[in-house]
Amino acid sequence: MGKKGIGRSANQVSEIEASHQMGAPQRVSVFVVALENYRKNELPTVDFAHADGDAFAAALRKIYPAEVIHVEVLKDADASHTAVKDELAHTIRNLGEDELFIFYYAGHGFHGAGGNRLSVYDTSPVNTEDTTLSLQADLLERLEGSECSRALIFVDACAANFAGVVKSRDVLSNLDAAEVERFLDNNWYCGVFLSCSPREKSYPAMPLGHGIWTYFLLEALEGRAPGALRDRWLTDASLRDYLRREVPHYITHKMTIKANQTPRAIISSSGSFRIRYVEDIPVIAVPADAALANITLKNSSEFLEGIETGRIRLIDGFKSNHRVPDDLSEAADKFCRGLLDTQISEELQDLYQLARAEFSARRKDLQKGEDYGAGDLHHQFFRYSIQGGQNPEDHTEYVIYRCLELRDGWEAHREAIENIFNGKFDHLVIEFRRMDMSFDDLVDTLEDVRESHGGEVDDDDRSERVTYSRDGAYFTFDLKKLRLEIEISGAEALDILDGARLFQLGIRRASPMLAAPV
Repeated sequence: MGKKGIGRSANQVSEIEASHQMGAPQRVSVFVVALENYRKNELPTVDFAHADGDAFAAALRKIYPAEVIHVEVLKDADASHTAVKDELAHTIRNLGEDELFIFYYAGHGFHGAGGNRLSVYDTSPVNTEDTTLSLQADLLERLEGSECSRALIFVDACAANFAGVVKSRDVLSNLDAAEVERFLDNNWYCGVFLSCSPREKSYPAMPLGHGIWTYFLLEALEGRAPGALRDRWLTDASLRDYLRREVPHYITHKMTIKANQTPRAIISSSGSFRIRYVEDIPVIAVPADAALANITLKNSSEFLEGIETGRIRLIDGFKSNHRVPDDLSEAADKFCRGLLDTQISEELQDLYQLARAEFSARRKDLQKGEDYGAGDLHHQFFRYSIQGGQNPEDHTEYVIYRCLELRDGWEAHREAIENIFNGKFDHLVIEFRRMDMSFDDLVDTLEDVRESHGGEVDDDDRSERVTYSRDGAYFTFDLKKLRLEIEISGAEALDILDGARLFQLGIRRASPMLAAPV
C-alpha cells in the first residue's frame, strides 16, 4: 500500500513552501462521531461530547464554502458499531485524490484488543474487540488504500483505567502513538491530533461547556486564537504547539484537579499543512468595567510573564549518568540552571539579533547580560529577563521564567516588540507593596462584583489567592506574593494589555504598560 508522492519532504523545502504544494481541496469530507451517552449506560457519560461534535462541524462549515464541504455527524444511537463502520468505510472509499478528509471523535478511547480502539454507542465492556472501532483497520488502513492524499484526524479521547471521581474521557488503557506513526510516510499527508498523552486523561470543563482540548481546538479553527497562527495561517505545526501550550495551562491554572493533560500531534513528514487563513485577527472582547477600581493597590511594577516547565530529564545536556533530583534544594536548582544555561544563552542571543534588526539598532543601543542559567536584555523601550532553575512546585521539573517590562514610548514600536517576543508570555503581573483591604474583605468585595456584574469568584485562604473571572478575563490576587495576575482567554503578549486596559484597575502609580495609547 501507499500513496504517490505529493511533494518534497520538509527538509527539502521550507514549511511555507511545502504547505503551498498542497493546493486548496476541491472537496472536503468531514466525519464526526460524538458519543455522550452509551447504550444501557454500559460506559460512563462523556460530558459535552454532543456540544463538541456539533461545534466542530459548525467550525468546518464556516471555514470551507458550502459547495465544497460535506459533513456527516453521528451521535449516540446513530453511532452504533455497524453504522459507524459502514458509513466510515463508504465515505473513505469514495474520497477523491484532491479531497481533504477530516475525522473528529469525542468519546471513550483506549489501547486494547487489536490495537487502538474507539468506542461506539453499543460498545460492550466485556467484548471490546468486536464492539469498537479500530483506529488502524477502520480508519488509517482504509485511508492509506484510498485515493485521498490528505487527511486530518482529531481524537478527543484518552486512556487510563476505569476509575476516579473526576470525570474524563477514558475507559481502559493508553492509546498507542507508535501504531499511528508507521502510517505517516513521505508519500502522503496525514495529521493525527490526540487530546492527551499516554497515561493521561482528557478532561471536560463546565465553564467552557466543552472538553478542554476541543475548546481550544475550536478557538484555533474559528480564528479566535492569535497565538495559534503563523503569519495569519493556522498550520498543523502551529495548531500542535498552541494546543500543547494552552491545554496544560488551563488544567494547571483553572482546574482544581491535580493532573496533567498534554496534547500530542503525530504529523506526516511530507510537509506542513495549512489548515486555514485568518483574514482579520479579532480584537479580544473584554467588557469595560469600573467595579475593580474599588480594589486599590499601591503598585510597584508591571510586566508580562511567561512560565515554562518540563521534565528535567528532557533538557538537552541531561546525560544517562545524571540523576533527577530527589527533592527541592539549592544544589538541585544550581544543577538545573547549569543544564539550562546554554539554551538560555542562545535564546538571549537570538532575541538580541532580532531586536537589532527590528529597531535597526546599533550594538550600543542594546545591553545583553548573562549569568549562570539567567540573563537579561535592555533597550530604550523594554527590559527582558529570563531565569531558569528547579521548579518549586515539582522537584522533577525545571522552570524558566520570562518577563518583559515595557517602558515609556513603547506603543510607537508595538509591531517590532511583538515580532521579537511573540509567544513568550501568557499573563500580566502587577506587583504591589500594599493592598488597602484584608483577604476576607477582598473576597467579600469580589463577591459583590459577581452579584452586580456576573462572573465567578474562586478563593483559597490557605494560599491567600482569590480569582475573579468574567467573559474570558481572569484576575488572580495573591496576597502572600503581593501580585495581581491578569489573563485574557485567547490572548498573549501585548493583546493581554489591550484586554486589561478595558478594566479600570485601582492602581495608584501611573503605568507605562497600562496607560491608554495616545
